[in-house]
Amino acid sequence: MQPWSDTFAIRGKIPAIAAFSYLNVPIPLDRTHETCLSTASPASLSRGCSRSSPAVTSRLLSTSRPLNQTIALQINGQGSGAKQHVTIQGKPYSFTTDTYTTLGGEDSAPSPVSYSLASLTSCNQVTGGIVAKDHGVKLGKWDVSLEGVLPTAVLVGGEQGNPNWESVDLKVQVQTDIEGGDEAAEFKRFASEVERRCPITQLFKLSGVRYNSKWENLPL
Repeated sequence: MQPWSDTFAIRGKIPAIAAFSYLNVPIPLDRTHETCLSTASPASLSRGCSRSSPAVTSRLLSTSRPLNQTIALQINGQGSGAKQHVTIQGKPYSFTTDTYTTLGGEDSAPSPVSYSLASLTSCNQVTGGIVAKDHGVKLGKWDVSLEGVLPTAVLVGGEQGNPNWESVDLKVQVQTDIEGGDEAAEFKRFASEVERRCPITQLFKLSGVRYNSKWENLPL
């Protein structure tokens, strides 16, 4: 069987961790924000939105720069073969990428496509922490699972088309102080707002991938 006739199904699970800001920026104190009730498709993100002003707060993630500015990241990757060592300018940490042996790697580290899924699970948690503070929601542990299916016909076989993920299915279980379970209107608004404001979620959705998500509200 030729590898380019297959698909890779990748499942990932991120354990519960303490959320922190990777943006290194403060939450603005008096901005007005939108709450959207629909996340069915990118086109619907601007529909059904109501504007409200959160209470003034002294919450800060950092004092380096305001949230309404841009974040500049500089990344460098060096390596040979399929393995690459990646560093982020100004940061003490780094990571390594590799790929599957069927794609010419040694499978000694997560693949770039695995990291892309991991960025989706973790960015939802980070964004969720920001949204929860804005809306006065108390959070506990997160349990995020994800399955992605990646066709290899374009990547490996060189066929014409889109090498993007075919489908991504995200399942989020999060402890909150919102009463009423998964169907509570407040929880649905919270999940919708997280997906609207999460940069990686929007990156996936706007790429055209078949994106599905399920959010479960667990008691705190």
